[in-house]
Amino acid sequence: MLENFKKTFNFIFGGVTMSYNSLMFFVLVMLLLLIMLLCRSVRARRNLILIASLGFYVWAGGKLGICVILLTTFIVYVSSRRMGTIYEEYEQKKDEYSPKERMAILNQYKKRTRWYMYLTCILVWGIWIYIKVGKLFLNTTDSFRAWTSGFGILVPLGISYYTLSLAGYIMDVYWRKAKAEKNFLNLLTVVTYFPHIVQGPIGKYDKLLKQLKNIPPFEYERVCFGLQLMFWGYFKKLVIADRVSIFTSTVFRDVVRFSGVEILLAVVLCVFQLYADFSGCMDIVRGISQALGIELDQNFKQPFASRTAAEFWRRWHATLGAWTKDYIYMPIALGPKYMKWVWAQKKKTPKWFFGAVGDVLPLLLVWLFTGLWHGSGWDYVVWGIYWFLIMIVSQMSRPLVEAILQKMKIQTEQGWYQIVQRIKVFFLFAMGRMFTVAGGLAGCRLLWKRLFTEHKLWVLFDGSLYNYGVNQRYAYVIFLGIVLMLLVDRWHENGVKLRETVAAMPIYVRWPIYFALIFSIVILGTYGAGYDATSFVYGAF
Repeated sequence: MLENFKKTFNFIFGGVTMSYNSLMFFVLVMLLLLIMLLCRSVRARRNLILIASLGFYVWAGGKLGICVILLTTFIVYVSSRRMGTIYEEYEQKKDEYSPKERMAILNQYKKRTRWYMYLTCILVWGIWIYIKVGKLFLNTTDSFRAWTSGFGILVPLGISYYTLSLAGYIMDVYWRKAKAEKNFLNLLTVVTYFPHIVQGPIGKYDKLLKQLKNIPPFEYERVCFGLQLMFWGYFKKLVIADRVSIFTSTVFRDVVRFSGVEILLAVVLCVFQLYADFSGCMDIVRGISQALGIELDQNFKQPFASRTAAEFWRRWHATLGAWTKDYIYMPIALGPKYMKWVWAQKKKTPKWFFGAVGDVLPLLLVWLFTGLWHGSGWDYVVWGIYWFLIMIVSQMSRPLVEAILQKMKIQTEQGWYQIVQRIKVFFLFAMGRMFTVAGGLAGCRLLWKRLFTEHKLWVLFDGSLYNYGVNQRYAYVIFLGIVLMLLVDRWHENGVKLRETVAAMPIYVRWPIYFALIFSIVILGTYGAGYDATSFVYGAF
């Protein structure tokens, strides 16, 4: 009887693993909100979130993973406390010096903290690099015996996200942009905060801590808005992304079977799949956080409304772009030695190129890092170089493009021109996906070759597309889901606050909309025997 109960429990709740799209996770979030309702003090609510975060991490990430994140956070905590103590000494003594002397004295104190910052970053990034490289040669494991025997490599859950968070925190303390946290549990709560540890967003430590120290009590409207955002995220994930992935995975798994038209369709749908998957996760975690009384940074800001590549990356995975700007691009671009070298090139560099000289090295490092952060193969290195070249060429050609547009008397604010620009950016992104979606550079070459060597336009009309895992009914579901997703983005881009708008509608209009969203997830979502409710795309990073 006990064994039958275990099987039933595993069937309903997805076994011992837990991801954002599992029923068990949703049930536990509802339980957490119920307990939060009973907590009367901010401290109790904050401690409850810490317990929930550690419990989620142990369940979803394994016992060894929690040991790694605890040890890493503790080392960062000790190092930052020591750096904070050194800066406190300076604050106590700075009044003894004249304003001119203070800068020199501060530099001396900064040198004392520099080694703590260097050693901590080496440790934090060393673990990340070891795992990134090790994943190429060893199997992953959460077994202590396999790990200690050298037959597997431990991959802590969300390591790429909390690595960026901890590295940014220690550098902010070094630059005196943030004060060292004196309470270890506060730092641990921020690092392990369960809604964002798997896929972000990558928020600033002090911003999240400030909210955790002032968690508001239960508020009906706020919780409702948070749940609505969660359900919208589940709709994008289960109804759109997972349905599309059935077709795209079939095509990319065996490219030689398909014609150029089918491959082109898979590449286009793959873009929508990634967007629905990743932004769906962001909606879920932001919805959970909003229900708890915490506002996370918005990671997606209608990226398909972008008219330039640079604008696209300010809208897509915005917190990663902000992190690379703050901790890679700006420190290099504004470094005194680098700026001196850039100005030394003014006489040696053609005028049309000089405007981009200062961006070459910082942008190259930013995009190489971004590529390696997403994956450890050469395909991700090439993907990073691809976007670096697009950014540099766009910047260098801007004066020429503006001159051509002016000569041709084309108004850039005209609707047709904006549509063309958005389509251009969409296909630039789709082309970039082709470097990584085929599993390596060899697969990418084959993908491009098949794209142009065989054309079967009739497959769009003869019904053969419905033989690859998605029947006609669900093809319509995918199409309507994508259209709805783009419409919602369009409304948001125009400043429409959709949840507030729906909440202001009469109850006989409002509740049918809510029920339609919920039942569409239940009825049209990707479920069933043999279906693997895998983690979201970015959950592997």
